Amino acid sequence: MAEIIDVRGLDEKDVRLLESLAERLREKGEKKKVQEENMEQELVFATHRSNVIGKLTRREIYEDL
Repeated sequence: MAEIIDVRGLDEKDVRLLESLAERLREKGEKKKVQEENMEQELVFATHRSNVIGKLTRREIYEDL
């Protein structure tokens, strides 16, 4: 991955614009990374209420549905 961008021949205004764009893209990447980590931590499987106490077989579970 490139860490250096050749800006020779560009106006100072354009160089600042590229720096600004690079910084925004870095921030966007950081936010996306944090969001993905949070999504993994918040994973919740669907559940429903039941009055069952004890062990159930797979057949008993599907018969109830």
